[in-house]
Amino acid sequence: MDCPPDYSKYTLDKLLYVNEHLNREQYPISARKLDNEMANRHREIAAKSLGFPLETSTGEAKEQPLPVQVPSTELALEFHGTAREYFRIWIVNLCLTLLTFGIFSAWAKVRKKRYSYSHTTIGGTPFQYLGQPVPILKGRLIAGAGFLIYYASSSFFTAFMPWVLGAALVAAPWVIVRSAAFNARYTAYRNMTFHFDAGYMDGFNALYAWGIVPVFVMGLMFNWTENPAFLAIMSIIVGVSFPWLVMRIRKLIVEHTLYGGKNGVFTATGGQYFKIYLISVLIMLGVMIPLGILMFSVIDSTKHRWVLTVLSPILSYGGYVLSYAYVRARSNNLAWNNTRLGPLRFQSTLRCTELVKLYVTNALAIAASVGLLIPWAVIRTWKYRVDNMKVWQEGTLFQFQGSEATGISALGAEALDIFDVDLSL
Repeated sequence: MDCPPDYSKYTLDKLLYVNEHLNREQYPISARKLDNEMANRHREIAAKSLGFPLETSTGEAKEQPLPVQVPSTELALEFHGTAREYFRIWIVNLCLTLLTFGIFSAWAKVRKKRYSYSHTTIGGTPFQYLGQPVPILKGRLIAGAGFLIYYASSSFFTAFMPWVLGAALVAAPWVIVRSAAFNARYTAYRNMTFHFDAGYMDGFNALYAWGIVPVFVMGLMFNWTENPAFLAIMSIIVGVSFPWLVMRIRKLIVEHTLYGGKNGVFTATGGQYFKIYLISVLIMLGVMIPLGILMFSVIDSTKHRWVLTVLSPILSYGGYVLSYAYVRARSNNLAWNNTRLGPLRFQSTLRCTELVKLYVTNALAIAASVGLLIPWAVIRTWKYRVDNMKVWQEGTLFQFQGSEATGISALGAEALDIFDVDLSL
C-alpha cells in the first residue's frame, strides 16, 4: 500500500533525505506528495528571503509585495567529475553488460547518467537523474523488437517494407515526444523535476510540416533507385529542407519543456540553421575536390599510387571531422544562445577548431589504449562542453514553482537510443 506520511511535519533536512532514498516507481503517490511539499518549502524560503508575505490558508496574500529588481548575474556552471572515478563505473558497467548479455545495460545507463548529472552543478547545486533501470530495460526490449522487425523487412521480407515504413512514420512523432517527456521527467534540479507538455499532434506538426518532404522522399528511394535524375532532385530537396526540420524539432523540445511552471523560449530560425549546414557542405567540397583532382592526376601513375593509399583516407576523414565539428559547434551555440527558461538565459562558446582537436586526440588515445581510455575521452568531452557554457540569471530562481508530475514510459527514449538518434541540445 502506498500511504504517504504527513510530509508537512518533516524538517527540510529530513525531506531531502527522503527525496534521495524514496523508490519513486514503487511509491508514486508518496513521490508526488513529497514533490509538492518540497515545492511548498521552496516557496516559503523564497518569500522569506525576498521579503514577500506568505499566503494564508485561503490562498490570499496578507499584503501586496513591492517588486524586487534582481540584477543579471552569472551562475557558475561546473563539472566536478574525474576520469578515474568514471573509469570505475565504466569498467564495471562493461563487464556486467557482457556477462548478462546486455541486460545490465539499463542499469549501466542509469549509473552513468547519475554520475554525470550529480557532478554537474549550477550555482553550486547539482542536477539529479531519477530514472529507474527496470522501465528503461522494458523500453529497450520493445525498441529492440521494433528494430528486428525493421531489419527483417529490409533484408528478407521486402514486401512488408512499405508497411513497416508507414508504421514508423506514424510512430515517429510519438517516439520523439515520449523520449523528451521521459528525459525531462527524470531530470531534477533543486529537488524539482522538469516537465514536457507536448502531445502527439505537436510532434507531428514539428516533424512533418517541413520534415514530411525528406521523410517521404527517403521512403520513395527504395522504389525509385533506378531513376538517377529523380534521386538527384529529391536529394537536393532533402538537403535544403533538413535544416528547417532540425530547427522545428529543437523548437518543439525547448518550448514545451517546463521547469517550475516556466516554459522555454526558442528564437533561432531555419535560415540560421541552413547557413550552418551550407557551410559544412562547402567545407567537405573544399576537401573532396582537391582530393579528386589529386586522384585523377596520379591514377595512371604506378610510381605515385602510394599517395592515394596514404592521403585519400586521411583527407577524407579529416574533411568529415572538420565538417562535423563545425556543425556541432555552430548548431550547439545557435540553439543555446537562442534559448531562455524563465529568468535564465544561456551562452555557448564552442569552437570548431577546438572540437577538431578534441575529437582527433580522443580517437588517437582510444585507439592506442585499445578502448581503455574511453572514460577519459567521455569526461574530457563533457568537461569541455560545460566549460564553454555560461548561465545568466536575470531574476531569481525562486520564480520557479514546483508542480506535480506522473511517471513516463521509457519506450520512446530507448527507441531513439536503439536507432542512435540524438535530440539533446
